[in-house]
Amino acid sequence: MQAKELKCKIVGAGAWGSYFNSWESLQQLLGGEPLPETKNKGPKPSIIPANERRRAPLPVRLAVESSCQATQSAGLEPNTLTCVFASGLGDTELTDYMCKTLASEYKELSPTKFHNSVHNAPAGYWTISTGTMSAANSVAGYEESVPLTLLEAFIQCVTEHKPMLVTFYDAPVAEVLRPILSNQETFAFSLVILPADAEIDGIEVTAEVTAADQLAWPALQSNSDYITSMYADNPSAKILCLAELITTSNGSKSVTMPLSQGTSISFTRT
Repeated sequence: MQAKELKCKIVGAGAWGSYFNSWESLQQLLGGEPLPETKNKGPKPSIIPANERRRAPLPVRLAVESSCQATQSAGLEPNTLTCVFASGLGDTELTDYMCKTLASEYKELSPTKFHNSVHNAPAGYWTISTGTMSAANSVAGYEESVPLTLLEAFIQCVTEHKPMLVTFYDAPVAEVLRPILSNQETFAFSLVILPADAEIDGIEVTAEVTAADQLAWPALQSNSDYITSMYADNPSAKILCLAELITTSNGSKSVTMPLSQGTSISFTRT
């Protein structure tokens, strides 16, 4: 099986995590810089109105903050972009809250928490805050969330010739789920991709789907325990292998990710 090559241009990026608050600071960690002495408390994206921001859960704030950074670095208006948001775990704290409440004697759910519990809540906050009228998809594919979302975004970008915002986010899992889900790191990462012929400077990347048997995730070049642990445990942090590819200090020209049983997707920097 072989698919048509999908050529796009990456023109902006944003990031947020426990020890980085921008794409630039994440690149420093990928390049071997030591971790800061203190952790970040969590983003407060100014694009969300104050009243809504106070009620917004961490996954929402992560996604919106990195999305804002990416559109700003691309120099594009947020409301001009079609969006794809992805989380491998969703909001496990809210899932735990809802399950406990519904299993208790008093089953009244908080309307605000119920509203925020849906998987497309971050996309909703983003589109409402920015006035975006374009499509906004939300993807969930656990450890394959990253390649599935990238494929979706590249296809839309190429076939519909549209600029795309792609955002990945996952927060630490709720305590009750830690025996089966090990992620304890906060991570969000966003890319703005344009058609390859767009008249804006960027990094040209070609995506291609091919047949593959039991392909493993590629190893990172980074030797940081923090980065490699996050890459292993946080589904959205699987984007770090592509993040390394697009850094100026990285010598690799391509990276291949497992896509589904029997297929993989490769990204080549051109």
